[in-house]
Amino acid sequence: VVTGDLNGDKLPDLVVGNKSGAYVLLHKTEKVDEATWKKAQPKKFVPEKVSVKNELKPGEFYATNSEGKRLNVDFELGNLNDWIADGEAFQSQPAKDDMVQARRTDMRSNHQGQFWVGTFEFLQDKPVGTLTSAKIKVDHPYATFYVGGGQHDSTRVEIVDHATGKVIAKASGRNNEAMHQTLVDLSKYQGKEIFIRLVDQHRGGWGHINFDHFRFHDQKPAALDVANNDAPKKEHTQKYDGLPGHKAAEVMTVPEGFSVSLIAAEPDVQQPIAMTIDDRGRLWVAESYAYPSKQPEGKGKDRILIFEDKDADGKFETRKIFQDNLNLVSGLEVGFGGVWVGQAPYLLFIPDKNGDDKPDAEPQILLDGWHYEDTHETLNSFIWGPDGWLYGCHGVFTHSRVGKPGTPDDQRQPINAGIWRYHPTRHEFEVFAHGTSNPWGVDFNDQGQCFLSCCVIPHLFHIVQNARYRRQAGQHFNPYTYDDIKTIAKHRHWTGGQWNQSDRVASDLVGGGHAHAGAMIYLGGNWPEKYRNQLFMNNIHGARLNQDQLARKGSGYEGDFAPDFLFANDRSSQILYLRYGPDGQVYFIDWYDTNQCHHREFQKHDRSNGRIFRVAYNNAKPVKVDLQKLTSAELVKLQLHDNDWYVRQSRRILQERGPDPEVHAQLAEIAFQNDDVTRRLRALWALHVTGGLSEAKVMQALKDPSEFMRGWAIQLALETGTPSQALLAKMAQLAQSDPSPVVRLYLGSAVNRLPLDQRWDILSGLVSHAEDQNDHNLPLLYWYAIEPLAPHDMQRAFQLADASEIPLIESYTLRRIADIGTADAVAFLVEQLGQSTTAARQKVFLDSINSALRGRRQFPMPEPWKTVGQKLIASKDPVVKSESLALAVTFGDPAAMQQLREIVASQQNDLPGRKSALASLLGAKDPELQPILIPLLDDPTMRREALRGLAGYSAADTAAEILKRYPRFDLNEKRDALNTLASRREYAHQLVAAVEAKQIAAKDLSAEIIRQLGNLKDKSLNEKIGKVWGIVRESAADKKKQIASFKNMIERPQPTPDLNLGRAVFAKTCQQCHKLFGTGEAIGPELTGSNRANLDYLLSNVIDPSAVMAKDYQPAVIVTESGRIVTGIIKKEDNNAVTVATANETVIIPRDEIDEMSLSDKSMMPDNLWKQLSRIEVRSLVAYLASSQQVPMQATA
Repeated sequence: VVTGDLNGDKLPDLVVGNKSGAYVLLHKTEKVDEATWKKAQPKKFVPEKVSVKNELKPGEFYATNSEGKRLNVDFELGNLNDWIADGEAFQSQPAKDDMVQARRTDMRSNHQGQFWVGTFEFLQDKPVGTLTSAKIKVDHPYATFYVGGGQHDSTRVEIVDHATGKVIAKASGRNNEAMHQTLVDLSKYQGKEIFIRLVDQHRGGWGHINFDHFRFHDQKPAALDVANNDAPKKEHTQKYDGLPGHKAAEVMTVPEGFSVSLIAAEPDVQQPIAMTIDDRGRLWVAESYAYPSKQPEGKGKDRILIFEDKDADGKFETRKIFQDNLNLVSGLEVGFGGVWVGQAPYLLFIPDKNGDDKPDAEPQILLDGWHYEDTHETLNSFIWGPDGWLYGCHGVFTHSRVGKPGTPDDQRQPINAGIWRYHPTRHEFEVFAHGTSNPWGVDFNDQGQCFLSCCVIPHLFHIVQNARYRRQAGQHFNPYTYDDIKTIAKHRHWTGGQWNQSDRVASDLVGGGHAHAGAMIYLGGNWPEKYRNQLFMNNIHGARLNQDQLARKGSGYEGDFAPDFLFANDRSSQILYLRYGPDGQVYFIDWYDTNQCHHREFQKHDRSNGRIFRVAYNNAKPVKVDLQKLTSAELVKLQLHDNDWYVRQSRRILQERGPDPEVHAQLAEIAFQNDDVTRRLRALWALHVTGGLSEAKVMQALKDPSEFMRGWAIQLALETGTPSQALLAKMAQLAQSDPSPVVRLYLGSAVNRLPLDQRWDILSGLVSHAEDQNDHNLPLLYWYAIEPLAPHDMQRAFQLADASEIPLIESYTLRRIADIGTADAVAFLVEQLGQSTTAARQKVFLDSINSALRGRRQFPMPEPWKTVGQKLIASKDPVVKSESLALAVTFGDPAAMQQLREIVASQQNDLPGRKSALASLLGAKDPELQPILIPLLDDPTMRREALRGLAGYSAADTAAEILKRYPRFDLNEKRDALNTLASRREYAHQLVAAVEAKQIAAKDLSAEIIRQLGNLKDKSLNEKIGKVWGIVRESAADKKKQIASFKNMIERPQPTPDLNLGRAVFAKTCQQCHKLFGTGEAIGPELTGSNRANLDYLLSNVIDPSAVMAKDYQPAVIVTESGRIVTGIIKKEDNNAVTVATANETVIIPRDEIDEMSLSDKSMMPDNLWKQLSRIEVRSLVAYLASSQQVPMQATA
């Protein structure tokens, strides 16, 4: 930063230089009245009197000194009273509110109250120091506190005995900003004095500590981390690899009282991919030899096995092959006289009516259209739901269109991420909920709530019928979704720097890594109570069972970290599925393979092994059961069993047996008279699946004191047929008056299933609840039901939104009305906008209309705008004025266009206003804009926008004007310049000529630019490119040779890689499309979570990037009517425009300007990406990509 008088007005100006260039800030003065001047003067500081609210939870006690004075160890005074700071790290503390979430969307602080300590928040990681509390009297045996931040021993909390100075306990964060609650046993120190010392002595990555909420307890809190007197052990938790089955069981570690035993191992079981337990307690296991590739017709070798422990000695000595010659099996369940098998492209049913373990006939195809582009994201994780449907998961990179055989394509149901279900007797299929990533595990808790685990972070979702959830990639099928529901996880099982083996130690401390498989909510009844309703899932990279705590929040739940339950201590362990059985113990299958990542190279998978294990508590003995032999009355009694295995199996058998008046009477007695709501719920579900849930019983259940009973009654009532008018009226009443957000959740879900004309009254009641506006689920769930009402009855939808107490509903409804796209719809909104009297409401209208019309160059000006627009453009509110001008430009108002041109051209205007004005003119493709853009090339604050904007115009002087300034551009500006010059043939010829004349270095032309030039399809241009850059048409064999050559060079000891240089190379070649350590663009896949430490994986993806390419990352090549070529990933499509993410910007192209659009079979990552890099640059880049945390950017002149 340099000061000086740059324009001779005798006022100091500022010049600020950074990586993007130099920026001038001119000092200006303006005349104001005395009152305005006085208002702007600094105010004398007046200390604020703060009173601390009593926010103790049951069983908690404040920390006090020996005189009984409460101490400020939770910082709720908003200062550091009762603390002494040494060094710089704790200056400006404490932090207020969630400063973490304000700066990054993937984490929260998890602070309690309003204030907390977070040493990154003000001074980041460089300063060091300590913060020591006053003496604290220990009056209770246990204490807890929250700690987060770095996992180093040098960023820690210490609990210290004041008398001796001995560190009683210490704890660190998990390389995660979210603080977790930690327990300290102080029973030996009662009556003594302690103090807390916060230590921040780490200057590098995650060199900070978060701390909050010290409390005492009389009783030991459950399920918390335990602080200890040892630093986190920096050793690899996966000590073994490639163990035989019995030894693998021996080295597994589980909590005290538990043990692991081997049920079966190779050669008796190999490649186990799915498992279930039947009503005789037998284990059914599917073996997948076909994975990772579908085998030719008739060549499948996949099998279904049955393991049985006939004498209940725990050895499962009997093994049968039920079915072989299957092909790419991925899901398995039994029931209703046969076996249900997922085998893309089919959902199969293999009948075995008499239960002799021999198929009665060839597999029946129930559904087809299940795709397998990505063979580890096919239909999987089959489970019977409490409602009697078969549930399953489906991944994001496999694009299925499901229906019964022979169903026309336009009548099929699409799914490419989500949860589906199939009814076993009505043979109906539906998508239960859309979204997430690659779910591979789903289960239900005691209240019948559905939860799934995803392979890729975010890993945990609470699934609600008809909801839409955050997608890993691609678009929702409904283009008017606008937003989706996010994860309920407050944490993650990997560090901020990686997802798998690239930082094993750091990941071990937080859960092991990103990849999860299997989801089991333990309801087995024989483990300690603290495990009931806990979610267990396997962490593939971490080779352990993670455990999440599920806690109620609002209408749903949130998931938090709980201590890992089982450690395999074996790198090859890959547990894919786990279930509790009739003995209340847990059985799981282990795929067992050293390769942890999906790829198509068959030879890299170990096909020879697989295991089945049992985890038992207190050496519990297996039990022998056969529920089919029980009477229906006995099955009804099992609805009261503490082990939900009996509940689920008996419910399914009752469903198979069909309606029975005696059964219905017995179930109704439980459903409406039992004191335990979980038992009432079980009976309600059983009544439903057996056909005994009449409307009268539904109405009775809607009066139940339990919110879950009322909620489930709503869902089940809408399972079949159309609800009666009486039921609709009751639902509308509940929507208005029921106090429970859970009931409103079920109503919001149910209303999505109703015909449009039956939705209004229910939705009117739902959106009247202002208390729901910040709920995790409800606003968006309501929106999904309201969205189709806008085109159905525009004015009534507007009235519904206008009366809503939930702001999201109003803004999204206005946007949806505008998205109807007709002149009448937009005129209606403009007329309503004219009646708004506050700037806040005007902004909602303007933002909604502008968002909907984005992508349209021009829209016919509605008649009301002529008067409404004048008033709004004259508004004193700058946002209203700016948004109104933008809308006026879309309406083709020439005066507005001229006003925006003047704003853009003048440096006297504020920068955000100039950029906003330019965006509006570019969106309208203002024909007079190009001459204004050229001078902006000399304005560092607007240069990048101007360079990108010039690509939209074909003008004779553009290329020359860019080229003559090119040497002065920084790296990002050069990238923008080259992308613009490569967008049109006439510009491209001038670019190549400049390279030939050595005005531009050939190495500046990245492989990405060369690929873009090739898309221009100009023969003479390609010949010139071949001379200045070199083009090699490579075969698959050539690429293998390149991979071997690069591997040999990288594995040599010299020259030593430079991580700082590697980051600079990454910035130049990679980060315009990929994110790593939170830096870069999200056009291609996130690299933080790739298997980037594996050199073979890295080289195959860089040297041959098109070999394996997900559809969602398949680039489009678009030719516009003006001759511009745009290459990029399609992020959004609608009837008006296509939104494309290119290597340097996001472009919205109106459909009527597209001459040609095709999907390329070549990846957005071009071939020859490393062609222009030196040896040291390649080695440094590879080392940086494999590193465990961010490094400083290399300084440049």
